[in-house]
Amino acid sequence: METALGKNIMEKDLETDKRYLPDHIKSDQTGRGDNEALRFWEIECFFKCPVIGTCLDINEQKQILKKTGISFKKKSSFEIHEILVESSESENRLSQKIDCLLNRKFKNEIAGFYHLEEDEFMRLWSNHFKNGEMEGIFWVAAIRPNLSKEARMVVFGDIHMEMHLSSGRNRKVRQRLAHQQGENSRLAYRLKQITSIRRDLKKENKKLEKDLSESHKTCGLLENKNQELEQKLSELRENSLITRLQEKYQQLKTKLRKSQGEIKPYQQRCYALQDQNAQLLSKLEKQRDLNSHFRSEMEMATAQVLALDRCDETCPSFDLCQKRILIVGGITKIEALYRQIVEENGGIFDYHDGYMKGGVKGLDNQVRRADMVLCPTNCNSHTACLMVKKLGKKHRTPVRMLASSSLNSISQTLLEHHKHISIQ
Repeated sequence: METALGKNIMEKDLETDKRYLPDHIKSDQTGRGDNEALRFWEIECFFKCPVIGTCLDINEQKQILKKTGISFKKKSSFEIHEILVESSESENRLSQKIDCLLNRKFKNEIAGFYHLEEDEFMRLWSNHFKNGEMEGIFWVAAIRPNLSKEARMVVFGDIHMEMHLSSGRNRKVRQRLAHQQGENSRLAYRLKQITSIRRDLKKENKKLEKDLSESHKTCGLLENKNQELEQKLSELRENSLITRLQEKYQQLKTKLRKSQGEIKPYQQRCYALQDQNAQLLSKLEKQRDLNSHFRSEMEMATAQVLALDRCDETCPSFDLCQKRILIVGGITKIEALYRQIVEENGGIFDYHDGYMKGGVKGLDNQVRRADMVLCPTNCNSHTACLMVKKLGKKHRTPVRMLASSSLNSISQTLLEHHKHISIQ
């Protein structure tokens, strides 16, 4: 049983809660008015769970538990949600805190929507629901005692199906993000390998440069020694020891040529390594540019996937109606991403790499079967582009020549095609 102090605290919370309701929907001191708003624990049971999940985010739920002295550490989001929903079975300190927070959070919506006629209220509900701004008006629908059963079922049905649709869309987003993370990991690993090779080559290049510098020093010393010997030889030319000195000179000269011959391979190898290093640096730069391009393309594709939460009949992801989309040319390495865009949007994907060495019979069959052909001109041969146009006219198949082979260009073309079909 509650103590007198506990009852006083509950009564104080009730009075605080009523401050956030407009004066015209509060009850008097003698009991509930005919038009008094329902409290959280009084609303329909099928509204309680959606109200917690839709109108309160996880931080607000944790704040309510903290204020009532309930620990939420080591509890999952589902467990926190369950605690709040279970409190709605009766009037208690926790359900009062929930009711107070919702009335305070949506006081403007309560003032604006509470006393509207049901037809006008449902029209506004439909508009707010389509725009994704339904939290406040949903709380008003839950606490209105004069809302008909049919209207309540419409509101509940919209909220219920939105939860299912959001779950499916979020699952697809997580799948694409997981795929993108895997691709990023592979690219990062490849970049790490190239960086390691470049580092090793740089070390070897420095070592060879050091060896070459030492060889130059040795050569300089030998040349100086040779000059000294030549000078002494000129002084002793008329001496009886000239023959022996000439022999010594020839020996040193031979040794010098041998040393020079040993230095030459090192010089050639150093020049070859410098050329190889320059080529690797060029390849590394191209790889970085390609990585940056792929990252940009995938971020754009991810943004389009996140936009699926606002998908409507104008979106290319809405439905391609099992149409066969043939892509000729483009970037062969991202064929899987082309396929993903077409198939996840309801189309049938077909691909031709644009090489015509094997003849035109295969391309002719593919164009004949296709409902639409996309042909990027920036990653395609001139012969392939001309042949696609010719075969499109032959089989009366729509052909779109694209200036870019990017994922965004493919997606935008499918969007324009879908809008064109929708207008027709």
